[in-house]
Amino acid sequence: MMALASTTSLSLPAGSAYAQSVAEQSYHLPSAPLDETLLQIAKQSGLLISYGPSLVKSLQSAPVEGNFTGPDAIRQALRKTGLELVPTPGGQWTLRTVTAPTSETSKAVTYAELPLISVAATADSGGTGFVVENSATFTRGNTPLSETPKSVSVVDAAVIQSQSAQTLTDILRNASGVVTRTGPYGVPTYAIRGYVGNAPVMSDGLSSYGSAASPATLTPTIAIASVEVIKGPAAILAADAPPGGVINVIKKAPQAVPFHEIQFAYGSHNYNQVAFDSTGAIDEDKKLRYRFVISGDKASENAMGYDGGRHFYIAPTLQWKDSTTDLTIGYAHTVTRDPFPQYTVGYAKGGYVEGYIDYPLSNRDDHFSMTSDELTAKLEQKIDDHLTFVSKNGYTMNTQGQSGSAAVSTISKTNALTLMGFKSSANYYTVNSQNYVRLKFDVGTAKSTTLVGVDYSYMHYAQYDLPSVPMTTIPNIFGTFNVPPVTSPLSYSSSGQAQRVGNFLQEQWNYDKLNVLASIRRDNYLSRAYIVGRTPNGGTHQSAYSPSLGVMYQLTPEIAPYVNWNKGFVPANTRVYGGDFLAPMQSEQYEAGMKFSLLDDKLQLTTSLYHIDYTNQSIADPLHRGYFIPTGGAVSRGAEIELKGQVLPGLNVIAQYAYNNYVQDYAPTTKVNLPHHTGSIWTTYNFRTPALQGFGVGGGLFLTSGQAVGSSGNYHIPGQTETDLALFYKHEKYSLNLSLKNAFNHKLYSSSTSSAFIPMGPERTLMLTGTYDF
Repeated sequence: MMALASTTSLSLPAGSAYAQSVAEQSYHLPSAPLDETLLQIAKQSGLLISYGPSLVKSLQSAPVEGNFTGPDAIRQALRKTGLELVPTPGGQWTLRTVTAPTSETSKAVTYAELPLISVAATADSGGTGFVVENSATFTRGNTPLSETPKSVSVVDAAVIQSQSAQTLTDILRNASGVVTRTGPYGVPTYAIRGYVGNAPVMSDGLSSYGSAASPATLTPTIAIASVEVIKGPAAILAADAPPGGVINVIKKAPQAVPFHEIQFAYGSHNYNQVAFDSTGAIDEDKKLRYRFVISGDKASENAMGYDGGRHFYIAPTLQWKDSTTDLTIGYAHTVTRDPFPQYTVGYAKGGYVEGYIDYPLSNRDDHFSMTSDELTAKLEQKIDDHLTFVSKNGYTMNTQGQSGSAAVSTISKTNALTLMGFKSSANYYTVNSQNYVRLKFDVGTAKSTTLVGVDYSYMHYAQYDLPSVPMTTIPNIFGTFNVPPVTSPLSYSSSGQAQRVGNFLQEQWNYDKLNVLASIRRDNYLSRAYIVGRTPNGGTHQSAYSPSLGVMYQLTPEIAPYVNWNKGFVPANTRVYGGDFLAPMQSEQYEAGMKFSLLDDKLQLTTSLYHIDYTNQSIADPLHRGYFIPTGGAVSRGAEIELKGQVLPGLNVIAQYAYNNYVQDYAPTTKVNLPHHTGSIWTTYNFRTPALQGFGVGGGLFLTSGQAVGSSGNYHIPGQTETDLALFYKHEKYSLNLSLKNAFNHKLYSSSTSSAFIPMGPERTLMLTGTYDF
């Protein structure tokens, strides 16, 4: 069962919602897939409508052009579909076939009960509760996940808000196969399916190509509609991405129906946040729309005593959308300052300092900072009923800085610790452009969608570093010590640019129960770098073809097996000592899985098995600093399971489990610093008794198995479980969420390649979040 709920129907009193739905509004909707048209009408009119997705599958709506009430607009769309709109006893609406239903059919109508979340989270989730029907990323279109022959994890705004997630790392705990690695300067990287090559974080399908930390990583959660993780090589989307996959942050878009939300939060370590989200139509025809998001937060310190983080974000967006043109212009300004994260250190004899260290192991002011400005322009121009031109463009100016002292040794017998000072600044300028035509046509009962296009990316950077590396030794880390800040001036050390041009062809073909997705892409990659003290080189030019093929067959309305094969490449920017650039790294994935739609489409289950090969991998040359040597490669095998949706009335769940076995061909006995097993489960329950109306509870477990730290085998962190709890209350325009993370205050250790730096998860923390919708 699918429920379409506009923000108005949830945020206004019943009488106002009724007035909104019966008031005439202007509609300019072309013929389109019926479920898409119904969603547009529901959002614009404030009408609440529930129906089974199987009822409208493969149906096209009639055009809706003119002034109509909400119900009349839907009736216009239903012309010649064999369906009709009927009211339910509860004052909502549903669909049925024109033939009068039996009493048993009427009794069978069920509805998905949404979690207790705010209006904005409901409107932008793109589905019902924790269930998301479509993916906007992998196929470059609004394709149903049930018809996509690939593993795609989607975490929507409903999940994000119910967990009081504050960062992208918090969100990605709900996606199978993703492991976070926190760096000493607060910049996280993400390993997907065992590959640690820093999975790119895209923003609405555009990448901040080449920068150390993507601005999308720091997008505040109030601005996020959903986060998608595309598993395996994704060359058709991200070209030279690592073989594990890519992450795409989908930001909230302008809406025709107006709503406004104020959000506040207060938590442990004197954390404060205030944010505002507003959207609506500017003109009477609702063709010109806006979205405005602003968010600011700060904390006095983190759990380890480093000076607290501070973040500011502002993003205005304008959209013009009519029956043929969809043009969106957006700007985002991000300022962030993150302290050194919580971590512990290993002993030279083996083992490590257990538990949370509650004081800085360097200077309190050590931090990572970033200022970013992003300008985007997206155009979708319908040329005729079959042909559409799409252009997505982005420009990013990004300045990043790091300053501090990090441990480069383990703790000696006398408890001494050696630190290396680090300070740098880098400027990145990035241009991205995606341009393609989309051709849709039918041949009998078969449907074809063809994309032909070109992607272009350009990045220029300039790096400034310390002329020499300061070293400091703390005599006894358990005694009194003082580490001075790194204050030496920076000097220019390197610069470079990279250019990527990719031509691609993609074909999506649907016939009866069969779905096929095939693509081929050719990329040309050019790069040039200048490093102070080295002889300038002529740069590198590398190219590769990346084909892919996926097939899915709908065995029953509830079960669909799929298989896919994907290839990808990563250009080599490293050189061998005294020689040329290394060969590009090649990847190849084979995947098979099953997708299940259960309980009248209120519950989704996805299973997958995969095998990924990676060749031409390189490692640092131990004899010549700054150079690399080629090795064989790596193989990653694993299995994943994801479950999300409504299990029982009022009980929503999102859960995942992943097994990964990553083996390096060149050193099969070398320890891999990733867990074999990861998993999570998060549930929310809405109380149904009148006395507890509006209250709900949530709870979840986040688990990882034990794993090695470093390559020696002397350091191992155990398996661990984090328990999170939440209490919700929602009444008309107000909502409150009291969340408790790591409720039992377990010692939580994170993945690390170095025994000198073992990052840790949060101690027990409390957060109160409130929203007011108007």
